[in-house]
Amino acid sequence: MSIHEKYIKRCFDIAKIAQNNVKSNPNVGSVIVHNGNIIAEGYHEMYGSHHAEKNAIYNVKEEDKKLLSESILYVSLEPCCIHGKTPPCSDLIINSGIKKIVVSAHDPNPEMQGKSITILRDKGIVVIDGILEQKGLDLIKPFRANLSNRPYVILKFAQSSDAYFGKRGRQVWISGKKAQVKVHLWRSQIDAILIGYQTALIDNPQLTTRLVDGTSPFRVVIDDQLSLPKTHSLWSDDKPTLFICQDESLVKKDVTKSVIYIAKDEQFYANILEYLYKIGKFRLMVEGGAQTIKNFIAADHWDEARIIRSRKALNSGIRAPFVKGRLVRKDSFSTDTIEYVFND
Repeated sequence: MSIHEKYIKRCFDIAKIAQNNVKSNPNVGSVIVHNGNIIAEGYHEMYGSHHAEKNAIYNVKEEDKKLLSESILYVSLEPCCIHGKTPPCSDLIINSGIKKIVVSAHDPNPEMQGKSITILRDKGIVVIDGILEQKGLDLIKPFRANLSNRPYVILKFAQSSDAYFGKRGRQVWISGKKAQVKVHLWRSQIDAILIGYQTALIDNPQLTTRLVDGTSPFRVVIDDQLSLPKTHSLWSDDKPTLFICQDESLVKKDVTKSVIYIAKDEQFYANILEYLYKIGKFRLMVEGGAQTIKNFIAADHWDEARIIRSRKALNSGIRAPFVKGRLVRKDSFSTDTIEYVFND
């Protein structure tokens, strides 16, 4: 690992702290290094707040500010050069006296795409870019999806060792306790969670973060005729839930339970994503059932899959969805293995 890779990896690590607090903005981290020592760090903490580079520069101690002209600023994403919620980071960098910057990935925003790099170089600042570039682009996959005015879509499901999703007509627990806690952590890091009618009916899920500290996601249920019993948790509790139906007469707006109509045509799933983006849901997890997940795959409306592979065999049942993509990570627990797959 090169010295530049070492500090860019640190940028990646701190960028992830904010999770979905950045909403439709990218997760970005930055560190400032002087003679091999980190003198300041910063990350984009939440939507509308200072960007990572600004936080890093502002976090430099007063007595260390004289070192900036001899320091290197590392950042996981190209600094901005446009006026948005905050002024351009490129101006602050130029005025700070920093003479060298190391960047992982260029900003895919059409208004950017390398423009800041050119501006900084024209001001005599040395810019080294493309360090761990693929990992830098992977870090901002949610942002890249949001640029298309849709949420970042994560498919999550568990499957048995013989590739079954479950048993038809009844609930089956496939994953172990550690994986279940992990799923609740994931829920705390997204804006919305979606399931189909059969999963809602058979499992009667809460879709909350009750096993971890964190905010429960906004719940979305595809229920064509609004047939789910009102005694089920998704209706009977006080947590915000959106039902998508196929009968316009059933449409209603409420504080916690709302019903909308989206026609089940070839644009059905695209229209769901468009609607969720419009109401501020930028990261969506699709948890089931198997057919709903398969439909998202068939429509190519997914960005990442998190597959929990159990050592338990079912011998028969509903076949698990087949996901083809780039395996980027694998975590092993005592009873399960979790695979993270990107749809590139």
